[in-house]
Amino acid sequence: MPVRSSHLALVARAAATAVIAAALTTTAPAATATAGTSGLLDLVCAQQLLPEPTRLASALEHGVSALLVRLRNDLTVDELAHLAADDTTWLDECGSVFVTDHATPQDQQVTAEALPAESVPSDVFALASRPGSTRTIYLDFDGATYSGTRWKDGAEIVSPAYSIDADRTTFSATERAQIYLAWRTVAEDYAPFDVNVTTQRPDPSALSRTASTDQTYGIPVVVTPTNSVGSGCGCGGISYLGIFGTVNATDYQPAWIFTAGSGTGGYDVGQIISHEVGHTFGLSHDGTNQASYYAGAKGWAPIMGSSYGKRASHWSSGEYAAANNTEDDTAVIARTAPVLVDDHGNGAVGATRLTAGTTATGTITTRTDADAFTFSANGRTALSVAGPAGLSNLDVRLTILNQVGATVATIDPTADVADDAAMSATWSVDLPTTAATYVAVVDGTGFGAPTEAGRYSDYGSLGAYAVTLATGGSTATPPPFTTPTTTTTTTSTTTTPTHTTSAPSIAFVTTRLPAARAGSRYRATIRFSGPVSEARVDWRLPRGLRWAVVGDRVVIRGRVRRSSAGRFATVLSGDGDSVRRVFRLVVR
Repeated sequence: MPVRSSHLALVARAAATAVIAAALTTTAPAATATAGTSGLLDLVCAQQLLPEPTRLASALEHGVSALLVRLRNDLTVDELAHLAADDTTWLDECGSVFVTDHATPQDQQVTAEALPAESVPSDVFALASRPGSTRTIYLDFDGATYSGTRWKDGAEIVSPAYSIDADRTTFSATERAQIYLAWRTVAEDYAPFDVNVTTQRPDPSALSRTASTDQTYGIPVVVTPTNSVGSGCGCGGISYLGIFGTVNATDYQPAWIFTAGSGTGGYDVGQIISHEVGHTFGLSHDGTNQASYYAGAKGWAPIMGSSYGKRASHWSSGEYAAANNTEDDTAVIARTAPVLVDDHGNGAVGATRLTAGTTATGTITTRTDADAFTFSANGRTALSVAGPAGLSNLDVRLTILNQVGATVATIDPTADVADDAAMSATWSVDLPTTAATYVAVVDGTGFGAPTEAGRYSDYGSLGAYAVTLATGGSTATPPPFTTPTTTTTTTSTTTTPTHTTSAPSIAFVTTRLPAARAGSRYRATIRFSGPVSEARVDWRLPRGLRWAVVGDRVVIRGRVRRSSAGRFATVLSGDGDSVRRVFRLVVR
């Protein structure tokens, strides 16, 4: 994208003044929150703010109204500040935010390889993860032409099909295999949500939203070799922020993936697709105070950071060390692509019956979700739980209960570097010859303290899985990898376990704090829910502020004398559970 002109400040001030005046005097009703702010979008675009696309920080420094940008893009003060600190964030001529994501370094780009022919469907352009959903993420690999959009001033944009070789007229076996792998990767990332990830071209009505009552909408994503959208962007992908589910936002489509910047390997292409679509849901980057993207460690990284080549990639709430973004990713996505209805009961009551020699499937949709299966077993028994090989987000913890509800075993393999074996779990045991009834509880778990490099909580440990049972001479297809040695804990049969999933969990309702102004009085509340018996702030607040618990909230008040930016943590405890969240407080 080109750099702003030297006369940007004068142009921006004049345009902003005219548009803010119009916005504040209009009597038109505001659009609903679920439908976006399309009425204001149209009003703002009647008067261009900028002569050309400009980095957000530069635009604000040279006179573009922060208030107008916030209204235009439905942002809080802190959200705007976070975006402005990221050099990948731009404003278009009308003041809409878009993101140009950095290319993967050449030495980290993966070269596409062929997959076994029997593992790839015959038609990779008819894939659909949830065909019954009214929400769609369309992965367009076979070339596209767009015109009349906000991209490239509305000029026609012709994007050739995804290709690895010089032949762009046909898809080789390797290319089809990588398209399939990319689709599987995106489908797994969005598995907890009611949205269909598909490679089959939908009707245009499935991708546009015409009114707040229109519940059929989506986003197209064009995967193409090179960037023909804008000059000066040697990037891996670009997309507008927060347009998924916004009324009359088709002009801001599609999102773009450039394999010259991402590499042609299907897994990494899938990772950047999920990342760009995350921007269209309204998500910003997971970085640190020193970098726009956090690359994680030891096989783990956040999806909205840099998750290229990582075995475990998760949606994040900024629990890792030095995180600069505590955005609740899954909650933001769920505003326009709701979390799926629970598919299995959480305990012995309502457990799904599992038959030996067969496979059952399920999805862990939230950190509080657990799925239970009841089964009879005797003799040599193996019960295995695993997500999609090579790309599952779910780190499985498997708990086995006997017929009186006592815990027989807890299986939670670990590895220093995330891999398939550590993300799955198998209960392997020799039982008496007389059959008995058991319950297997599948849950997503974390590994270690999230503030340690390469470790993570159960926040993003979500996704699809399959359960297989072999017992008493039966057989079932096991997961295609070796299960590591597991730790088994035996518990007295007279103990009745307490299932935290049957009671409301403690949680933070507030996830962001408003900024304070130096020298002025400040008051903010951190609301929480659930059976909280204690709430406390365990890091020091800025000097001049104090906190107190009042009912279902922590109230912070006082006066800060100096401008600063810092973080503090709040801890909620109750019913044997504890939740910790780091809040960022900016004093301007």
